[in-house]
Amino acid sequence: MFHDLHSDGLGDGQKGKRPGQPERPLADREVPLDGNGSMQSTAIADAVHAWLDGEATESEARRADSNREVDFWKRLDEDLAARRRLRTPAHLQAQIMNALPMHAPVVITPWWKREFVVTPTSAIVAATTLVVAAAAATAFVLRLPH
Repeated sequence: MFHDLHSDGLGDGQKGKRPGQPERPLADREVPLDGNGSMQSTAIADAVHAWLDGEATESEARRADSNREVDFWKRLDEDLAARRRLRTPAHLQAQIMNALPMHAPVVITPWWKREFVVTPTSAIVAATTLVVAAAAATAFVLRLPH
C-alpha cells in the first residue's frame, strides 16, 4: 500500500505494478498512446480550423480528409443550438419564484442592542470568575511590601 507513497520519481526504488489492476484499455485513457509511448496524430487539420474560424467553407474542410472532425463540430453546433432554445418549464419557474421570500430580510441587530438573558450556567460561571479574580487580587496586594 505504501510502496508508491512518494512516487515523484526521486526515490531509489521502482514503482511496482499494482496487482489486481489490469492495464486500462486505450479507449479509456485521456490521451491515447501508441506502442512507442508517443501521442498519436489527433491534431485537427488546418482546414477544419479555417472552417471553424469562418475562413473556409464546409466543403473545403471536408475535402481535406477530415470528415470525422467536420461531422463532430456540426453535431456539436446543432446540439448547442438546441440547448439555446431550451426554456425552463413554467411550473418549475413558479416553484422557484414561490420559494423566494416576499420581503427583504430583516437586518440583524448588533450584540449591544440585543436582549440580555442570564442563564443559571452563565451566572455560576460569572460568579466563579469574580471570586477567583478577587482572591488573586487580594493575594497580590498582601504580598506587596509595606
